[in-house]
Amino acid sequence: MPGEQDEQHAAVRKLPRRATDLIEDVVVWVLLSASLLLVAAALIAGVGAHGRVNERIHTQSQDRTMLPARVLAQAPVVPLDPGSRIAVEVEWVGPDGVRRTGFVPVPAAAPAGSEVPVWVDRTGATVDPPPARVDAVAAGIFTGIAVLAVGASVLGVVWLLVRRGIDAVNARRWAREWADIGPEWTGHR
Repeated sequence: MPGEQDEQHAAVRKLPRRATDLIEDVVVWVLLSASLLLVAAALIAGVGAHGRVNERIHTQSQDRTMLPARVLAQAPVVPLDPGSRIAVEVEWVGPDGVRRTGFVPVPAAAPAGSEVPVWVDRTGATVDPPPARVDAVAAGIFTGIAVLAVGASVLGVVWLLVRRGIDAVNARRWAREWADIGPEWTGHR
């Protein structure tokens, strides 16, 4: 009977599954689901970092002003690094109209009397320029990549530990089965 033969062949072809196979399947599905959640978490973290840096850029742009300053002394020449910047004394008029002096980085070899830009806060004190918009993008990308890297490392370690445990259980089971069956096959009792 063809129907019975097909069922018998299907039963012969289907190997019995071990409990460890089921555990491994469940762990794979859990880790795949966790990987999808990890990608979502990395995206959220990256967008959040981008937003925070963008907000800081906006705040600093509101509080800082670029003003012209006059170099008071010739900036030294740096022969090995002509594109470098050197802190020299400059003079500027603050937002409050008060003349101020201070040391700020200027291009190497800037002549005395030349004009350079200086960033000041509302009080007229020198500050660093606000970060560029590209810094917000970079912060978002690096944060997302960092979350992915850490999360993938954790998931990878979990997978390796599960595989090590499953392999140990299977090895012990195979050793017991071989102890029972091996002598019959090899003829050594």
